[in-house]
Amino acid sequence: MASLLTPKRDCQNCSPGDGIGNGEIVTITTSLTRELFLRCAPVGGESPCKQAIAFYKCLPGVLEQAGIEHSDIVLERVFFRDLFSDHDEFDKIRTGAYRAAGLEGAELPAASYINQPPCQSDQAFEWQLQAIVPNAGSNVRIHSFPSTACGANTKLVEIGGLRHLYITGINGIDSRGVLPRDFRRQSDNMFAKSAQLLEQHDTPFSKVLRTWCYLDDIDRDYDQFNLSRNAFFEKHGITRLPASTGIRAGLHPPGAGCAFDLYALLNPEGIPTEVMHTPTLNEADEYGSAFSRGMKVALPEKTVLFISGTASVDEQGATVHLDDVPRQIERMLLNVQELLKPHDSTFADSVQTITYLKSAEYLPIFQRIWKEWGLGNLPNTFVEAGVCRPDLLCEMEAIVILPGEE
Repeated sequence: MASLLTPKRDCQNCSPGDGIGNGEIVTITTSLTRELFLRCAPVGGESPCKQAIAFYKCLPGVLEQAGIEHSDIVLERVFFRDLFSDHDEFDKIRTGAYRAAGLEGAELPAASYINQPPCQSDQAFEWQLQAIVPNAGSNVRIHSFPSTACGANTKLVEIGGLRHLYITGINGIDSRGVLPRDFRRQSDNMFAKSAQLLEQHDTPFSKVLRTWCYLDDIDRDYDQFNLSRNAFFEKHGITRLPASTGIRAGLHPPGAGCAFDLYALLNPEGIPTEVMHTPTLNEADEYGSAFSRGMKVALPEKTVLFISGTASVDEQGATVHLDDVPRQIERMLLNVQELLKPHDSTFADSVQTITYLKSAEYLPIFQRIWKEWGLGNLPNTFVEAGVCRPDLLCEMEAIVILPGEE
């Protein structure tokens, strides 16, 4: 494997003494851009309102230090402890912070608000941000679009002639603005709406490479969700399955049973994309879940690996180590490690990771094992969330950036 260039990777760890909380800032510099991936866990002990104010008060300094402006932020994902109590006040604080930076409406980052409580009990929120800024002389543009009536947000990022589309907050509200009470109807509406949003950019769903799927009651509705997704994929002729995470999350507005975010490369011609495999896992579609274990995208200036939600599953697709938290964590990490290995990659190449624990009480166990694996300083968001099977106790997803390929 020969690299055209090696992206410069810088990881800076934050602490409560920095004024924002603890977290990591990973900066990736290539010939075309600098990308910033920020994870922040605010200082605990304060009210949700004060935690939100503290974050947005500190953010300008973090961006300035990285040579990035608010307008360079493309995506923002916020994990809430209590989305329904804090949504409105949080949204006012966020909107006001961006307005102070000169941004209004569609100029704000595309955002996902999801109720997945941070595993540290004193955190009301946790943030993940992704920002992209052009290097001198490079052709990079960020296009913003007004939110839809149902709350979906869209950003189109042009980098060196390639067009990257991000859509967040696609839900099952119907054309009348009503949320059906039936989950299957919501899920069918959600997928149909994604196709309509993609059509506005003259692109089919087959160009979607990564999805993040959220279900309010995953134990009850995951089977219906899979049937809905399978039917949609069959209708639209989707044979290369995107990387994906399917996870439990509370959603806004109340009554929303499902929602999802997506990433698509609109002009992939000449860009090698590869479905990722590992001998430690079977293919998810063998047990009815239409997603790939991971997706490799070999862009000219870098290679991106999207690691799907990965759990303690074996070569036959069965859950292993029932009721054994440490061994499920070990198997989950093994599966992710083996997905990365054929691509000359390790956990150390990750820029963004989320670990979903079915109970926040598992966090000390995970942190001990994570440290034993030598991974303690890497970016990782820990949230409490139900996984796609009741007997799975943990799940992990990641984004990894590597050198480009010839």
